[in-house]
Amino acid sequence: MASAQQIRDGLFSISWNTTAPPNNQQQISEVKNLVDVFKFCKLRFTRSGVNAVLVIEINFSDAFKAIKTEQMLVVLSKNGVKHKMAKNQSKWTASWKESNCQYCPSHSSCSQCGVNPVAVISFEILIDLNLCSLKKGSQHVLDHLLNLWKTKTLADVEFQCDGKSIKAHTLILASGSPILAAMFENDFKEKQERVANITDIKANIFENLLQHIYTGEVALETEVEDVAELLIAADKYAVETLKEECAVFLTKDLKVENAARYLVLAHLHNSTVLHEATLQFMSENAKAVCSRKDWMDIIKNYPELCFQATQLMVGL
Repeated sequence: MASAQQIRDGLFSISWNTTAPPNNQQQISEVKNLVDVFKFCKLRFTRSGVNAVLVIEINFSDAFKAIKTEQMLVVLSKNGVKHKMAKNQSKWTASWKESNCQYCPSHSSCSQCGVNPVAVISFEILIDLNLCSLKKGSQHVLDHLLNLWKTKTLADVEFQCDGKSIKAHTLILASGSPILAAMFENDFKEKQERVANITDIKANIFENLLQHIYTGEVALETEVEDVAELLIAADKYAVETLKEECAVFLTKDLKVENAARYLVLAHLHNSTVLHEATLQFMSENAKAVCSRKDWMDIIKNYPELCFQATQLMVGL
């Protein structure tokens, strides 16, 4: 069972030791203590192959109802590896990709990590309600980074993208994208000339990606197609926080007309959040989804996705 403790005013931690769930199933736990803080707090851990997701749903007690939850900081530590959790209504979600046999001490019973029941996974979730004061103390740093992005002062790399020149700073980009870091560190043409050609991403999409690396923020009040393209770009450059924000945005846009396309998008770009939400939506709208041509395309081109969706639709 998960348990919570108060570290200091406005700072709480939740600890949960559990085992890996069978593939496409869940481990669920509730926080029963600190009833003066949490009216309701449930954790749900799901694994699909090497893709894993943890969702925490929180309803604070009346004493905390003045809290602006959109300003909360929620950070997950899984066996010592940290993941920032993204908010969607009253839920916070983190997703990641495990290496093979993450949960198996030996390979003797492993079929894509499936499943050694004695392998323990330790989750620690840090909840900081003092993000406003933190922002006041570090706002000048964010302002400086935003100013660097806007003014391009001392920029040392130029991206040629869709006929547009976009200047940036290699050290900042390398800190936010391991793919860009490799580009700058290795003996590529980009390292010598400090000019990189981006041929497969639109300029506005690539600019949004880079700005997110500088500031940690992104404006998604835009065309949904742009958000889908931004998710693809974030996956290509391994900017996981941006990919997760895009995935959460797209889950709110699910319709019969786009469910099949979003399922394929989630599959190709390893988005557990969008994958789960789309499968659930399709199971709830099975008749309408299965009558469309794009469902037939999934049957033909992605039989494994068809199998997963069909299992949910028939209640298996």
